[in-house]
Amino acid sequence: MRLAELVESIGGAVGPSAPQLGDIEIVGVSLSSSSTDSGVLFAALPGHRTHGARFVSDAVGRGAAAILTDDQGREIIEALGDVDVPVITVFDPRSTMSNVASMLAGHPQESISMVGITGTNGKTTVAHMVQSALDAQGVQCGVIGTLGSHFGDRVSVPSARTTPEATDLFPILRTFRDAGAQAVVMEVSSIALCEHRVDGICFDTAVFTGLSHDHLDYHRDMEDYFAAKSQLFDPERARGGVVLVDDEWGVRLAREASIPVTTVRTTVNERGSDDQFNEDADWTVRRRGNELILHGVRDVAFDVPISAGFALANAALAIVTAHTMGVALDVAAGAVSRARVPGRMELVSDLGGIDFIVDYAHTPDAVEQVVRGALEQRVGESGRVIVVVGAGGDRDPHKRSGMGRAASLADVTFITDDNPRSEDPQRIRAGVLAGVRDGSDVREIASRRQAIAEAVELARAGDVVLLLGKGHEATQERAEGLVPFDDREVLAFFVGRRFGGGSKEGVT
Repeated sequence: MRLAELVESIGGAVGPSAPQLGDIEIVGVSLSSSSTDSGVLFAALPGHRTHGARFVSDAVGRGAAAILTDDQGREIIEALGDVDVPVITVFDPRSTMSNVASMLAGHPQESISMVGITGTNGKTTVAHMVQSALDAQGVQCGVIGTLGSHFGDRVSVPSARTTPEATDLFPILRTFRDAGAQAVVMEVSSIALCEHRVDGICFDTAVFTGLSHDHLDYHRDMEDYFAAKSQLFDPERARGGVVLVDDEWGVRLAREASIPVTTVRTTVNERGSDDQFNEDADWTVRRRGNELILHGVRDVAFDVPISAGFALANAALAIVTAHTMGVALDVAAGAVSRARVPGRMELVSDLGGIDFIVDYAHTPDAVEQVVRGALEQRVGESGRVIVVVGAGGDRDPHKRSGMGRAASLADVTFITDDNPRSEDPQRIRAGVLAGVRDGSDVREIASRRQAIAEAVELARAGDVVLLLGKGHEATQERAEGLVPFDDREVLAFFVGRRFGGGSKEGVT
């Protein structure tokens, strides 16, 4: 794309080499100087620690054809001197960068059905369930999120973020489209919305999974967090929505959204006459004997791996979302009931009459829901729930005590390290321990491997062992860097050593 054509599309002031614009071909856009190459537009954006304009010399040295920045960036560049490529100054370079990335990729999102999922918990599970339902209907579907970007066995791209930067996202969408994808389901984080990573996409369906304490090191408070999530339910970003109304935030979003929304309530109602169960949502969940029934335009039965509120919510949201995308209700329910997501309530083994489960729960609300669900699942009066949990370093410290309080609902709780990153692990554990309930059986073990080993040895028939926090992750982030550590592999090793058997098929 010629730079002159690009500038005409995005506007902005240009200098100092405006006469050359018609001769410059832009082949890509990058926000990292280290990944800039010949013919690339370098987006010099204001960052959390410093301004990207300070890296312009490096970007130009690597072949950057032009610079996109704001007024502050232009001043920094002018102070550097000797920048002999055009500098395009716009009011909001982040949003502009997303639109440029979309243009350079050929606007792939416009020829694909798009589903965007936001909320504190459940995004990954719901995304993969919706993908499974669309695939079952014969709609070839890709997925983008915490587990990376995947389209069958044709495309697989790892990701360091829940929602990739726009400079990565639109090329991924183009690759999906070119490989035959007809739909894409993606996780959309609040941070991605604030940082304009999905600008230029109007989702066919936006999905809200609920809101609870998380990311308050980024957002000022819960109101700010909610406002960020709510952006997805604007006509410029989505044509319609599916909203879980199990909490006050969902009820409020359904009321305030400026697009049409379908509501889902998953508080389980026991079987009774039709006029006895809640009619305050478009779709509701109830029990009929041993069956779970999703009631809306008609009833459909579905199944979940564990009878907990979050599992019901994830499954119901996925079924309704897939149905709004044209999937037959029975097909959606069947596919969702069969779907299994790596590191999300993943049963690693059930040897010795014990369920050994790994889950990504890493917020107070998610931990509490998983533990309460396991308490309902344990076998008989003597069955116990044993939890291994920690909190991440260099992240929202205010949620740590809440995680400790939620985890200590279990019969036995091991407080250990998660991903300490650069922070003192003992300080993190102390923050978690500060919230545990009086009288709880809580044991602090710094080594996550040792904590898992002791939890496995402690368990007896009828128990449920939960490893929470890291889910699918294959590494542990410590001050010295990344070290290999996969909860599923470590758990399978100690279970195998104790019982002389292997893990569930498909778990490595």
